[in-house]
Amino acid sequence: MNKWKLSFFILLVINLLFVLLITSLLFIPSQKPSEKVNHADKEEIAVPFLISTDKKSLTDLINHYLEEETDQENLQYRVELKENVNVYGVINAFNKDINMALILEPIVKPDGNMQLFVKELSIGRLKLPVSYVLKYMNTNYDLPDYVVIDSGKKIIDINLDQLTLKNGLSARAESFNLKEDDITFQLLVPLP
Repeated sequence: MNKWKLSFFILLVINLLFVLLITSLLFIPSQKPSEKVNHADKEEIAVPFLISTDKKSLTDLINHYLEEETDQENLQYRVELKENVNVYGVINAFNKDINMALILEPIVKPDGNMQLFVKELSIGRLKLPVSYVLKYMNTNYDLPDYVVIDSGKKIIDINLDQLTLKNGLSARAESFNLKEDDITFQLLVPLP
């Protein structure tokens, strides 16, 4: 066979192999498609937003939420944020409504929940033993599930991780410095 013919056939075979290789690469999928996110996993995902506020705005929000979520017939109280967290209310003792005041020092726990240390408790003008009154409140009032009272340690825990608003939002405390008016929360917005 002629040298030119042989070269031509070799070149033809190389071209055919190249065309076959390119064609096969075009029709072979490049990668396996990524797994879709499971719907159950999506429900647990929340997008965090950092929210800063001042004492007055947070006072208004807390009091509005307390009016909406608590049984105001049995337990009437309001919150004021000043140098401390001040809770004013009315309790029924001896078949009479008596004014009550709680002075609380807020502490942000590492898990984003709040802890309130009871500095002072008075009914009328009489200062009472904190542990006794906290025990009385814990047994006689229907407090929300996310509020836990430890009367022995004079502590009220506000478990924000157990508090979910009607629209699915939840919160986590970042800072709560009332003296500096530095109040920051992380608002967790669930993905649909």
